[in-house]
Amino acid sequence: MSQSMETPLIPLLQELIRNKCVNTGHPDSGQEIRSAQTLKRFFSEYGIESEILESHPGRANLVARIPGTNPGSPSLCFMSHLDVVPANEEQWSTDPFGGDLRGGYIWGRGTVDMLNMTAAQAMAFAKIAEEKKTFPGDLVFLAVADEEASGRLGARWLTENHWEKIRADYMITELGGFFLSNKQEPNITITVGEKGIAWTRLKAKGESGHGSIPYRLTNTSYIIGEALRRLESHRPKISFTREYRDMVENLSLPKSVKRALTDRRTFGKALDRLAKKDEGTARFLHAAGQMTISPNVVSVGNKINIIPDQGIIELDVRILPGQTVETVISELNRALGPLARQFEMEIIEYYPSNSSPSQTPLYKATQELIGAVYPLAKSVPFFIGSVTDGRYFRKKGTIVYGFSLFHEELTLTEYARRIHSRDERISVESLELSYTYFYRLPEVFFNKLAIESADD
Repeated sequence: MSQSMETPLIPLLQELIRNKCVNTGHPDSGQEIRSAQTLKRFFSEYGIESEILESHPGRANLVARIPGTNPGSPSLCFMSHLDVVPANEEQWSTDPFGGDLRGGYIWGRGTVDMLNMTAAQAMAFAKIAEEKKTFPGDLVFLAVADEEASGRLGARWLTENHWEKIRADYMITELGGFFLSNKQEPNITITVGEKGIAWTRLKAKGESGHGSIPYRLTNTSYIIGEALRRLESHRPKISFTREYRDMVENLSLPKSVKRALTDRRTFGKALDRLAKKDEGTARFLHAAGQMTISPNVVSVGNKINIIPDQGIIELDVRILPGQTVETVISELNRALGPLARQFEMEIIEYYPSNSSPSQTPLYKATQELIGAVYPLAKSVPFFIGSVTDGRYFRKKGTIVYGFSLFHEELTLTEYARRIHSRDERISVESLELSYTYFYRLPEVFFNKLAIESADD
């Protein structure tokens, strides 16, 4: 019988899935209070005190702490989130909120993003407390609300209003531990940083009129359509940042491929060739090497017989280190050309790119734990195009990595297929490996921290 079958690990994950904490972006959605109460009950069975912090009715965050023996020692935090994105039940082969266990997998929305880690972190934290293990610094468990809507009611709110309750020097959170397709020397990602966001709204104005007599009227639909065409054909400047070069250098690829991926003249063709073998890695490298602009919300017109006099495009713009609001506006003006004069541009949300150094006790502890399970694997410091709640903690000075240990079937390509998609699922084997990683991590981390401190 597997270890997870003998513990509440799988039932805990199933309950978190069934709590259906769906975040639509509306302040009243999510209702993470359900899962916060689940965790509070779970921890109480192990004698662990925890606190629920609500930023808005029902938008709950939970924090628990195992005090360290040395008040001056750095602390370590396990952070996860409780909310999930919506699921179209008609597209699933099973109930997305059923938490079914079949075929060696737990199925349901959030199993990959990231309730699997929430359950594994909680189980490891509880087991450490049950065994009365202590470490020099505090061990903190933090489960937050609203990650799927930029953390306004979760991590952002907590760092701005309750920093003393959640303070941490080192942190492990989501989006890492995925295998890159290379059978000779497996690569496993440890996320060290992420791009920033500059979500932008473009608003165009035309002339309203009756749809039956469009002559000499400016139909905003055509302005919007032309803007979308120009954005599709636009190629932002390739920028090989330190984070990008570090990532490429650590990949198990031939030197000739690495050279091609760090040369602007050959980057595009090299990426296309790589995508044929490893689409997931190619997609992430594409995002890491340039600003990306994705028009994801388009709105124009509201009645079939009225010529629309305004239209809106909302752009998901992801920016590299050093790029600013001014950089984004300049890039959009370059993409749209003279058409830019017909738009009002508004940055509706901005957060800069951020990263943590890789030569730390926490990074080295993770490498050691990877090696214990996958001796031939090579860790790759990864720079991702998406954002996590870790950015709010990096701003406060916390060293943050995205990682969990998974079964080798969870490649980066497979992860990209499952996240926010239909039939999202996590294998029992991956869940067990994640639990083992989080259970062992504090001891290995604090030991490496002590060795480093002694060397200093």
